[in-house]
Amino acid sequence: MYNSKATRHSSFGTDDSSSRSNPNFQRSSPDHDGAQLTPASETAPYSYQKAMPKLTASADPLLLVAPRSYGDEQSRKDRPTCSSFQKGKQPDSNNDDEQEDWDQVLDAKKYSLLARSERFHIPFDPDRGYRGTALRYTSFARPHMRAFHASWICFFTSFFVQFSPAPLLPEIQRSLSLSRSDVWWTNACMMMGGIPMRFLLGPLCDQYGARTVMVTTVALVALPSALTGVVAVNLTSLTLIRTVLGAMDSFVPGQYWITCQFVREVGGTAMALAGGLGATGAGVTQLVTGSLVFPALRVWFDGDSDLAWRWSLVIPAILALFVAAFFYEYSDDCPLGNFTEVKQAGLMMERSAVDSFRAGVYNLNSWILFVQYAGSCGVDFTMCNGTALYFHYRFKQSIAASGAIAFLYGLSAIFARGAGGWLSDAAFNRFSLRGRLWAQWICMVTQGILNVWFARTDRLGSSLTIMVLFSILIQMSMGTCYSIVPYVDGPNTGSVAGIVGAGGNVGGAIFAVIFMHADYHGTAMELMGWLTCVTACFSPFLAVRGYRGILFGTEDSPESDRHKQHSPLLVPGKFAHSPHLVSLARRQYQRQSLQQR
Repeated sequence: MYNSKATRHSSFGTDDSSSRSNPNFQRSSPDHDGAQLTPASETAPYSYQKAMPKLTASADPLLLVAPRSYGDEQSRKDRPTCSSFQKGKQPDSNNDDEQEDWDQVLDAKKYSLLARSERFHIPFDPDRGYRGTALRYTSFARPHMRAFHASWICFFTSFFVQFSPAPLLPEIQRSLSLSRSDVWWTNACMMMGGIPMRFLLGPLCDQYGARTVMVTTVALVALPSALTGVVAVNLTSLTLIRTVLGAMDSFVPGQYWITCQFVREVGGTAMALAGGLGATGAGVTQLVTGSLVFPALRVWFDGDSDLAWRWSLVIPAILALFVAAFFYEYSDDCPLGNFTEVKQAGLMMERSAVDSFRAGVYNLNSWILFVQYAGSCGVDFTMCNGTALYFHYRFKQSIAASGAIAFLYGLSAIFARGAGGWLSDAAFNRFSLRGRLWAQWICMVTQGILNVWFARTDRLGSSLTIMVLFSILIQMSMGTCYSIVPYVDGPNTGSVAGIVGAGGNVGGAIFAVIFMHADYHGTAMELMGWLTCVTACFSPFLAVRGYRGILFGTEDSPESDRHKQHSPLLVPGKFAHSPHLVSLARRQYQRQSLQQR
């Protein structure tokens, strides 16, 4: 019978000192008393011969635990299981056999998670948390590309729901007898509602993982959307419901999700592209809700516009619930799985949301990016809420035509934000982090100039042309801004992402207040462009330790610790290819042999 004490494994130990001292050995098929060591080739150290069953990620952890010498069936039933491990039960520290079994359960859970890397569909870096090193946009495979697509689809859905009232605002204004200032006040409250939530969601992602936070916000945004038609009867109720809508923001979890799945060298492109595809939800809802759903429902209700706009906001809520349910079940927080199971296996340190938030707040770079994101995303929020209103009142366009123009504005997000991320990645590969800062400054200054030009244009055709160029630069500025975020504070990326994201809401609220007190004929729009140029001037003051900035800092060696991307895992990537994983496969082989007897 197999003697477990002869091959006892701790969480970081092996069953044989020879495998530790000489890595150029591999195991041949072991018997129950031990394993022989034979020389291995340099290309395949620690690999088994064909006689050894291959360890796969789908293997049941219970089958990977070699049993002790239990004498009868009842004793076998008393052995610890993974389910009892998950419930938090602890072994008796004075009982060596029980402690030994629990060590093996922990090992089984740990190595079964690490073995998932055998099934990855893209190249990855095990020393940086198994993050992907390439993007394959046509792939939907778990975990990397599934998380990428889940990120932008959830963000798209969230924005689709949040901005669904925007193309209906002229009709809502008439239905509730609101003034133009009242409408812009509801826009400002929507932006302000997202400020505390973006601060909060970043640290929550650090603690619980992006998947849980993301799908929760997408599911919750459905409730205020569906209730808008029932609750909104005056300015106060409309303001309240739009504030709640603005609070259910999924942008920060989406960006954090990407940082957990991809290395920084391609992270700029991945985050920008996911953010851009998701942001198109604000433009698509202008067309779908304003130009398709609302006219169709108005016909359905025999020309009753009041009833039509109220029912138009129920359809986006149904979409949000479906998307949230799907990706909660079929996506992962990080390459090795969800944060809960990775932490239970001892592969990830428990993080406190409070400590993470404190570290992000005390970092000056977080607030510089906060201001700059206010000058890019804040403008984008204002245009998403106000483009239909702008063309409806300034150029006397109908609600359907204004909604179509607003859709044209949002359409650029499909490629433009990704272009900004690609530009930032290319600049980084050539000039390190300093290149990302220059790309950020150039995009924001150009955005501000186009904004002023757009405000001074009085002809519809010219205004549309400049608006398209203007929208492209806005999206590129947002892409270059968030490509800098992973470098600010690796262990607390969620908090930094939350602070920077909140800057967009603050900027949107400030610009909405400006539009409340200024006319549409250029004053407010032009002032927004000049303020964007001011925020661009903060780029030279960014100084990340280990990197040279535009004005400050010195460049460390690429091999220095400050240039290495933070990994949330407690074990190095090479652990998955070491004798530790071999010892797990050995126990699996022994377990199967005992079952055959």
